[in-house]
Amino acid sequence: MAVLPQIQEDKWKSLRYFLGGIFFVLVLIEKSMGFDPKATTNLFPKQGFRNLGKQTTTPKFAEPTDPFQTEGFEDDLNWEEEVFNHTYPTSSPKPKPTKLVDETIPEITLPEDRFPGAGKRISAEPGYLPVYFLKFYGTGKNSQSQLVKLTREFPGGDPILFLFQELTKGPNSEEKTKGVLSALTKKIRIEPSYRLENGILHLSVSEDVNYGGSMEILKDRLDQITFTYVGNFGIQGVVLYSNGERIRSLGSDGLSLPDVLAKSQRKVILF
Repeated sequence: MAVLPQIQEDKWKSLRYFLGGIFFVLVLIEKSMGFDPKATTNLFPKQGFRNLGKQTTTPKFAEPTDPFQTEGFEDDLNWEEEVFNHTYPTSSPKPKPTKLVDETIPEITLPEDRFPGAGKRISAEPGYLPVYFLKFYGTGKNSQSQLVKLTREFPGGDPILFLFQELTKGPNSEEKTKGVLSALTKKIRIEPSYRLENGILHLSVSEDVNYGGSMEILKDRLDQITFTYVGNFGIQGVVLYSNGERIRSLGSDGLSLPDVLAKSQRKVILF
């Protein structure tokens, strides 16, 4: 009869070993997953489950993170509005320097926007006068225009009208075979009235000077005129007019003209 208690005691030992093994496996699984049993107490409120529905304080993880719901949001907007609506000096204002005027330097009065009217005509003896045309060097995108200096036999009389007519007439047949051309077309005409005053030549031309060319062609057109006139007969600069008004810009892109046209720093080729 002592055998039965011994069998029951062995069963209980086996059961305890089995339960202990299960518990040990569970502990290993929890540790491998990074679970800390001590931290489980922080998941539940101290007042117990019965008070969950009566909480008056908001847990930390439920606090709003939307910046538009913060108390300082309106203050931030007011600050940005103030910055955009007001300017703040980066440094203290400096006093304006006193303008010094030297009475010994003569003042230069620029020409008026209206054509000043006809002046005294220039007369010169027969001879040879320089005229400037164009020639392109290079091919494709590397093509670039250069000024070409040629001469024309002048029969005598008014050189101002003669030179402009030669510019619009263009190169002769022999010069054309060498690639010489002109940016001024025959449509561009000069008025017979002009004025040379204080070294400034005032010319009145037709509206066609404003058309028929790109920005570079318009620049070439102005250089042909200035290089042909400036340096001859006491001419130091040129001012162009059309329909009685001063030309301030050329072309659809609005090539701005200086107050007085003068020779630019440009290479000239002698033919």
